[in-house]
Amino acid sequence: MSKPTTRSIPTFIPLLIVVIIGSMYYYAAFVESSPEKTVQDFYQSYFERDYDTVSKNLSVFWSIRFLPQYSTMTPAQLLENRETIEKESSKVIAEIESKNELPKNISIELMPSYTKKAEYSALVVYTFKENDQPSGMELAILIKEKGKYRIFNMSPVAAQDLEQVKQGNLQELDAGFKKLLTE
Repeated sequence: MSKPTTRSIPTFIPLLIVVIIGSMYYYAAFVESSPEKTVQDFYQSYFERDYDTVSKNLSVFWSIRFLPQYSTMTPAQLLENRETIEKESSKVIAEIESKNELPKNISIELMPSYTKKAEYSALVVYTFKENDQPSGMELAILIKEKGKYRIFNMSPVAAQDLEQVKQGNLQELDAGFKKLLTE
Protein backbone atom coordinates (compact mmCIF):
# COMPACT_ATOMS: atom_id res chain seq x y z
CA MET A 1 0.00 0.00 0.00
CA SER A 2 1.40 3.35 -0.97
CA LYS A 3 1.15 6.57 0.99
CA PRO A 4 -0.82 9.43 -0.59
CA THR A 5 1.44 12.26 -1.64
CA THR A 6 0.81 15.70 -0.30
CA ARG A 7 1.54 18.74 -2.30
CA SER A 8 2.76 21.85 -0.67
CA ILE A 9 2.75 25.37 -1.94
CA PRO A 10 6.23 26.69 -2.62
CA THR A 11 7.28 29.20 0.02
CA PHE A 12 7.80 32.03 -2.44
CA ILE A 13 4.12 32.08 -3.61
CA PRO A 14 2.59 33.54 -0.38
CA LEU A 15 5.51 35.96 -0.22
CA LEU A 16 4.91 36.99 -3.82
CA ILE A 17 1.22 37.60 -3.06
CA VAL A 18 2.10 39.88 -0.12
CA VAL A 19 4.60 41.82 -2.26
CA ILE A 20 2.05 42.29 -5.06
CA ILE A 21 -0.68 43.49 -2.70
CA GLY A 22 1.77 45.84 -0.95
CA SER A 23 2.91 47.26 -4.29
CA MET A 24 -0.67 47.84 -5.41
CA TYR A 25 -1.42 49.70 -2.18
CA TYR A 26 1.73 51.82 -2.47
CA TYR A 27 0.91 52.74 -6.07
CA ALA A 28 -2.69 53.69 -5.25
CA ALA A 29 -1.79 55.64 -2.11
CA PHE A 30 1.42 57.40 -3.10
CA VAL A 31 2.06 57.27 -6.83
CA GLU A 32 -1.21 57.51 -8.69
CA SER A 33 -2.67 60.98 -8.69
CA SER A 34 -6.41 61.40 -8.73
CA PRO A 35 -8.22 64.72 -8.95
CA GLU A 36 -10.53 63.84 -6.05
CA LYS A 37 -7.58 62.97 -3.81
CA THR A 38 -5.90 66.27 -4.70
CA VAL A 39 -8.99 68.28 -3.75
CA GLN A 40 -9.54 66.23 -0.58
CA ASP A 41 -5.90 66.63 0.50
CA PHE A 42 -5.97 70.35 -0.31
CA TYR A 43 -9.00 71.07 1.87
CA GLN A 44 -8.04 68.72 4.68
CA SER A 45 -4.69 70.53 4.86
CA TYR A 46 -6.36 73.93 4.57
CA PHE A 47 -8.74 73.17 7.45
CA GLU A 48 -5.76 72.00 9.53
CA ARG A 49 -3.78 75.11 8.49
CA ASP A 50 -1.02 72.98 6.95
CA TYR A 51 -0.12 75.46 4.23
CA ASP A 52 2.92 73.51 3.02
CA THR A 53 0.60 70.68 1.94
CA VAL A 54 -1.94 73.18 0.64
CA SER A 55 0.65 74.69 -1.69
CA LYS A 56 1.78 71.23 -2.89
CA ASN A 57 -1.74 70.67 -4.21
CA LEU A 58 -1.88 73.97 -6.08
CA SER A 59 -0.74 74.49 -9.64
CA VAL A 60 2.24 76.77 -10.15
CA PHE A 61 -0.06 78.66 -12.52
CA TRP A 62 -2.46 79.34 -9.63
CA SER A 63 0.37 80.35 -7.30
CA ILE A 64 1.85 83.04 -9.54
CA ARG A 65 -1.24 85.20 -8.97
CA PHE A 66 0.19 85.92 -5.52
CA LEU A 67 3.84 85.81 -6.56
CA PRO A 68 4.38 88.54 -9.17
CA GLN A 69 8.13 87.90 -9.27
CA TYR A 70 7.36 84.75 -11.30
CA SER A 71 4.91 86.32 -13.75
CA THR A 72 7.47 86.69 -16.54
CA MET A 73 8.62 83.07 -16.45
CA THR A 74 7.66 80.60 -19.15
CA PRO A 75 5.50 77.62 -18.19
CA ALA A 76 8.57 75.36 -18.37
CA GLN A 77 10.49 77.66 -16.02
CA LEU A 78 7.57 77.74 -13.58
CA LEU A 79 7.43 73.95 -13.51
CA GLU A 80 11.21 73.77 -12.99
CA ASN A 81 10.90 76.16 -10.03
CA ARG A 82 7.96 74.33 -8.44
CA GLU A 83 9.71 73.63 -5.14
CA THR A 84 10.61 77.29 -4.57
CA ILE A 85 7.17 78.47 -5.71
CA GLU A 86 5.52 76.02 -3.28
CA LYS A 87 7.56 77.35 -0.35
CA GLU A 88 6.80 80.97 -1.20
CA SER A 89 3.11 80.18 -1.80
CA SER A 90 2.91 78.51 1.58
CA LYS A 91 4.26 81.65 3.28
CA VAL A 92 1.87 83.96 1.42
CA ILE A 93 -1.15 81.75 2.13
CA ALA A 94 -0.20 81.49 5.82
CA GLU A 95 0.07 85.27 6.04
CA ILE A 96 -3.30 85.82 4.35
CA GLU A 97 -5.05 83.11 6.36
CA SER A 98 -3.62 84.26 9.70
CA LYS A 99 -6.30 86.96 9.64
CA ASN A 100 -9.16 84.57 8.75
CA GLU A 101 -11.20 82.59 11.20
CA LEU A 102 -12.35 79.21 9.91
CA PRO A 103 -15.83 78.05 10.87
CA LYS A 104 -15.90 75.15 13.28
CA ASN A 105 -16.94 71.73 12.00
CA ILE A 106 -16.32 72.54 8.35
CA SER A 107 -15.66 69.84 5.79
CA ILE A 108 -16.14 69.04 2.14
CA GLU A 109 -18.05 66.26 0.49
CA LEU A 110 -16.90 65.24 -2.96
CA MET A 111 -19.53 64.65 -5.63
CA PRO A 112 -17.78 61.94 -7.70
CA SER A 113 -20.61 61.58 -10.22
CA TYR A 114 -19.58 65.01 -11.56
CA THR A 115 -15.82 64.34 -11.70
CA LYS A 116 -14.42 64.44 -15.22
CA LYS A 117 -10.87 63.51 -16.21
CA ALA A 118 -8.85 63.96 -19.36
CA GLU A 119 -5.16 63.61 -20.18
CA TYR A 120 -4.12 67.05 -18.88
CA SER A 121 -7.19 68.31 -17.01
CA ALA A 122 -9.95 67.36 -14.61
CA LEU A 123 -13.03 68.83 -12.96
CA VAL A 124 -14.14 68.03 -9.42
CA VAL A 125 -17.36 69.25 -7.80
CA TYR A 126 -17.73 69.29 -4.02
CA THR A 127 -20.02 70.64 -1.32
CA PHE A 128 -18.89 72.56 1.74
CA LYS A 129 -20.55 71.45 4.95
CA GLU A 130 -20.75 73.25 8.26
CA ASN A 131 -22.01 71.09 11.10
CA ASP A 132 -22.98 68.48 8.47
CA GLN A 133 -25.23 70.99 6.68
CA PRO A 134 -24.49 72.01 3.07
CA SER A 135 -23.25 75.59 2.85
CA GLY A 136 -22.19 75.93 -0.78
CA MET A 137 -20.69 74.15 -3.76
CA GLU A 138 -17.53 74.65 -5.74
CA LEU A 139 -15.96 73.37 -8.91
CA ALA A 140 -12.21 72.80 -9.00
CA ILE A 141 -10.39 72.81 -12.32
CA LEU A 142 -7.22 70.76 -12.15
CA ILE A 143 -4.19 70.56 -14.42
CA LYS A 144 -1.88 67.56 -14.55
CA GLU A 145 1.64 68.87 -13.96
CA LYS A 146 4.37 66.25 -14.34
CA GLY A 147 1.97 63.38 -13.66
CA LYS A 148 0.16 64.92 -10.66
CA TYR A 149 -3.16 66.72 -10.61
CA ARG A 150 -2.88 70.22 -9.15
CA ILE A 151 -5.63 72.77 -8.53
CA PHE A 152 -5.62 75.39 -11.28
CA ASN A 153 -8.77 77.25 -10.23
CA MET A 154 -11.75 77.00 -7.87
CA SER A 155 -15.07 78.72 -8.30
CA PRO A 156 -18.58 78.54 -6.89
CA VAL A 157 -21.07 76.43 -8.82
CA ALA A 158 -24.87 76.50 -8.53
CA ALA A 159 -27.06 73.41 -8.34
CA GLN A 160 -28.75 74.34 -11.64
CA ASP A 161 -25.34 74.20 -13.38
CA LEU A 162 -24.51 70.65 -12.30
CA GLU A 163 -26.13 68.99 -15.31
CA GLN A 164 -24.10 71.21 -17.61
CA VAL A 165 -20.94 70.14 -15.75
CA LYS A 166 -21.93 66.49 -16.15
CA GLN A 167 -22.61 66.87 -19.88
CA GLY A 168 -19.58 69.07 -20.52
CA ASN A 169 -16.60 68.03 -22.58
CA LEU A 170 -13.03 68.64 -21.44
CA GLN A 171 -11.62 68.56 -24.95
CA GLU A 172 -10.97 72.32 -25.29
CA LEU A 173 -9.70 72.70 -21.73
CA ASP A 174 -7.42 69.70 -22.18
CA ALA A 175 -6.05 71.06 -25.46
CA GLY A 176 -5.33 74.43 -23.80
CA PHE A 177 -3.57 72.79 -20.85
CA LYS A 178 -1.55 70.55 -23.20
CA LYS A 179 -0.38 73.63 -25.09
CA LEU A 180 0.46 75.43 -21.84
CA LEU A 181 2.46 72.47 -20.51
CA THR A 182 4.36 71.78 -23.73
CA GLU A 183 5.37 75.35 -24.64
